[in-house]
Amino acid sequence: MFGGDEVIWISLIIISMGNSFHRMGPSFERSRFGLPLILLGSTFLVLLPGELSERGTELHELIVQSISIALPFVLGAILILRNSPTYGERRIPGLVSGWILVSVSWVVLFSEGNTFSILGATRGLFALLGLLGGLIAVIIGSYLAERSSGLRDESAPLSNEEGMLVKTILERRLGGD
Repeated sequence: MFGGDEVIWISLIIISMGNSFHRMGPSFERSRFGLPLILLGSTFLVLLPGELSERGTELHELIVQSISIALPFVLGAILILRNSPTYGERRIPGLVSGWILVSVSWVVLFSEGNTFSILGATRGLFALLGLLGGLIAVIIGSYLAERSSGLRDESAPLSNEEGMLVKTILERRLGGD
């Protein structure tokens, strides 16, 4: 049927599809399939790799290693955001447990790392500088695009027919009369 390498790629595609569906939001019916697709793809990826080539084995090990780092980090970040005063009422136990999970992810990250090397640190520094340069370019581009677009004239008000159409659509979607 499928070899191990194909299962990895199919799993990554299923996870990407699930993420796309999940990002559609609650107003679309497809969003409810997002999380199950992500879980299905993750299950295939971790539990059913099959016979892998040398590069496939390397990729699978890196993905499993990244899950062991990312999972506690994501869960911790969710706990921190949900229990912080900005997004609701401050709850100290939730904040503490969230920071513990984030700390665990950092401990796993640094404990799984091999030895420190100047070459690795230099590559990491250049990668960070590249990311920072890209971020600065996006910010400057957004600023220039916003500034150059200027204010536009107001659009014409909706006609009676357009207003009735919008009202009908909203009533159907929201279930009001």
